Amino acid sequence: MKKLALGLLLSSTWMFSANAAEDELDKQCVPEGKWVSKENRQIKNSDIIKTLSNTSVVLIGEDHENPEHHRMQLHTMTQLYAQQPNMALGFESFPRSTQKSLDQWVNGELSEDDFIKAVRWDEVWRFNKNYYLPMFHFARMNKIPMIALNVERKLVSTVSNKGWDNVDESMREGVSKPKPASKDYMRVLAEVFSQHMPKHAHESEAGQTQEVSKEDLNAIIENPSFQKFMQGQLVWDRAMAEAIAKSLKEEKVSLVVSVMGAGHVMGDYGVVHQLKDLKVNKTATLMPWDGSVDCSELKSGAFDYAFGVTYFESKESHKKDHPRLGVYLEHVDGVVISRIVPGSVAESMGINVGDKITQIAGKPVEKVMDVVETVKITAFGTWLPLLIERDGEKKEFVAKFPAK
Repeated sequence: MKKLALGLLLSSTWMFSANAAEDELDKQCVPEGKWVSKENRQIKNSDIIKTLSNTSVVLIGEDHENPEHHRMQLHTMTQLYAQQPNMALGFESFPRSTQKSLDQWVNGELSEDDFIKAVRWDEVWRFNKNYYLPMFHFARMNKIPMIALNVERKLVSTVSNKGWDNVDESMREGVSKPKPASKDYMRVLAEVFSQHMPKHAHESEAGQTQEVSKEDLNAIIENPSFQKFMQGQLVWDRAMAEAIAKSLKEEKVSLVVSVMGAGHVMGDYGVVHQLKDLKVNKTATLMPWDGSVDCSELKSGAFDYAFGVTYFESKESHKKDHPRLGVYLEHVDGVVISRIVPGSVAESMGINVGDKITQIAGKPVEKVMDVVETVKITAFGTWLPLLIERDGEKKEFVAKFPAK
């Protein structure tokens, strides 16, 4: 697992291995530059573009940190636009509240810098903007509507903590009640959830991750905490499906091409599951394929089509690792802790949900990245002082990171 937050785990690289060997590329089931269907059949580029242009929705999965995936997304968009210009582009990276800024960008009313600031990129999404900007410029150049698919992370976190029924309707950002998860989706989410359960049976004495047994998964699924977590993920899927369906109906576009994390796209149980509940049935799911995913995932129907791309290994993976604090952070009148990862340093030090971080390492905290960047440069086996505001009182805490 690469991401700290469970939501990011689902939407990004939770199903990817970071250790794919380059000598395996020749054996991969999706050759570079080729399209392959879930039936393991190679398809001509012209044929698949024609097929996709006749659907209503095309969902393209991604590893957010892989530039090859974003290049594939752009190339697919441009080809589809040539076939079906009455289209819109949807992005998980933007919450609904930024839709006006997206419209202004497409209309040429904002500079690139102003646009990035207006959509709160460094606060909300934080992945490398240069991977996404070519797609944004493509939309602007051709006046293609851009759709903000997401909701504020606070909503997902609140539902994950309290459950859907305990969140006031005024706080739901207009999202309707999600369709219940399928059994397959429950199992997938239970595996993700299990990675953050301390001392669970999926860990050996050596700390190596093992496959979670069917019995363990069933026990996790029955856990009330998991049920709330699952509802949070369903809200995420539902919100994106609603934005897509609304664009088809109100904007009267013929095709919506949307990019989002692989976890929302794979199988028939994420966004596709919610789209079907909204009576949107002509969908297709795509995935860039670089040899880092087992071929069985494609053959099992995880995606309708895959396109072979060059294997990419981020330089970040070679950099020195850093400890994790184990919190979700949101900017709500300051940097506030919205959730705590079970078994984390944050849990052990007594931090609570709702605490506001006002200082870290003696420096004032004004934005989420102040905390993120400070933790990044902290070494294993060291202590990190924090000043927390709780119920109007200031309290000092010390994060004691274990040795690596």
